Amino acid sequence: MSKAQISVFDGPVVIVGAGVAGLVTAHLLAEAGAEVVVIEKLPIVGGLARSFRYDDFVFDCGPHRFYTANPNVSNYLDRVLARHGTFFPRKSEVYFKGKYYGWPIKPQNLVQLPPKLAAKSFVDLTMNGFKEYGDLTFEDYILRQYGPTLYEHFFRGYSEKFLGINPRETHSDWAKVGINRAIIDDKAQMQNLFHLLKTTLLDGNAEPPRFLYPRGGMQEAWVQVSEMFEALGGRIITGTGARLEGSDDKIDAVWANDERFEPSVVIWTAPITLACEQLNLARPRLDYLGLLLYNIMVSEEPRRDYQWCYYGSKKLLINRVSVPRFFSPDTAPPGTGGYCCEVTCMKGDSRWEHAERLTDWVIDDLVKVGMIRNRANVIDARIERLEASYPIYHKDYPGQLDLARQQLSRFKNFQLAGRTGLFWYNNMDHSMENAMQLTKRLLRDSGQADAEEAAIAAGLPAGA
Repeated sequence: MSKAQISVFDGPVVIVGAGVAGLVTAHLLAEAGAEVVVIEKLPIVGGLARSFRYDDFVFDCGPHRFYTANPNVSNYLDRVLARHGTFFPRKSEVYFKGKYYGWPIKPQNLVQLPPKLAAKSFVDLTMNGFKEYGDLTFEDYILRQYGPTLYEHFFRGYSEKFLGINPRETHSDWAKVGINRAIIDDKAQMQNLFHLLKTTLLDGNAEPPRFLYPRGGMQEAWVQVSEMFEALGGRIITGTGARLEGSDDKIDAVWANDERFEPSVVIWTAPITLACEQLNLARPRLDYLGLLLYNIMVSEEPRRDYQWCYYGSKKLLINRVSVPRFFSPDTAPPGTGGYCCEVTCMKGDSRWEHAERLTDWVIDDLVKVGMIRNRANVIDARIERLEASYPIYHKDYPGQLDLARQQLSRFKNFQLAGRTGLFWYNNMDHSMENAMQLTKRLLRDSGQADAEEAAIAAGLPAGA
């Protein structure tokens, strides 16, 4: 047995959640020789990056695609997808005052803006440096960075519509992270109005980033990772939630239905609030946004070729629409189209409980914004409910998150990871980086002399 095959833990590593962070961590630890069990409450793997198939149509949970500047993540994707995917340039848009604009903004889009709005925005550019704003809330941040005109006409309405809370009650982190998560390309980040103009005018004609996408939907990637993990002896238990048992400073057991595991380490990618509840700790005031996906199938070709588009008008129910066809042609039959329409809510509210009643409204919105020619061409509409799609950054969330982490830190064999576990608004590549960093730390902290060699054998970089 090689050193890379020798277990570096004194018991199984139990990972709660088979999303991106959970699956990648499980795979890398198994490659390093650890015994790993993954517990997933859903019947399939993938978490918020899973796919839905209805006959010949495939939809993801919104627009998911691979894009990273991290060479370790790129190398891992090469191993996992073995280049069986589609590469395509990004094309995304925003629907504003009845018109479509490229997103991020390009020079040709500037002339499309209403003249008064453009003029006021340029006045903000010259005057904003003489004004003082706070730094705590979403409103503070956007006013300081972009000025009152763009705040009132563009950012405020979309944020309030999306989160359901006033921008004055939303932490500035939501603006800092949310805007750049939506842009993705590091070279096109919009830190403020000056930076927006600089990147628009100087880099506006640069080639858009190219994304990688599995041909048959994002689910293909996570099925591949899970099969590679199971081939190494790993185990995935689906269709059941996990239940924690803890003593003073240790997680003693994790239950999956009637099966009990005594873990060496627990990696928790489920909501951090649930971990606190199960371990009888004070529940932090942290909330997660729910999401309704209206997957609409039509017997006509898509009328615009964007991959996804933001709809900020409060007159529209939809927040964002993605078109799987432009990620991979294999996600819809020829001559047809599919639209994944996102509507935010809170689990248990009237939207969540009565989502079916809103289907006609969603279809009407698609007709109104010019995406469907005739509602008679709708073949079918399916609704999917996602419980914890986004962390909600209330203005007091940092203190509440610190409270949760401090309470959980007493359990020495307990690790938080992933989007919901860390209460972290991120993209898939960030979850993969998180998995790699966590795996390296666990192997290094295991106290085994061969931990570094095991990490290298698992495809992780040496050092650090």
